[in-house]
Amino acid sequence: MKRVICFLTLLALSSVSVSAQGVGNPRNGAELARETCSRCHAVRGGDPISPNLRAPTFSELASAPGMTVAALMVALTTPHAGMPMFMLTQDEREDIIAYILGLK
Repeated sequence: MKRVICFLTLLALSSVSVSAQGVGNPRNGAELARETCSRCHAVRGGDPISPNLRAPTFSELASAPGMTVAALMVALTTPHAGMPMFMLTQDEREDIIAYILGLK
């Protein structure tokens, strides 16, 4: 039980440090989002609805409880219903994540 608690504590601390470090370039992320994501998502802060009504706005993603770098990385690298798989580099994913989280 102690090992599980230690592991969970280390995992929580590591995700905090990743978020605190910052990730990517939000300016590049904004451009990539317009080019890659805007067909389905409202990518600009303050846009009220997405072109695809089932796709959350980037502002909604940014303000979702528990939204972290890790959660967005999983979303961008794991196929899920309705989300096309894009071939983004690690840097491109980090830039888009930095942009989304900057919309908080």
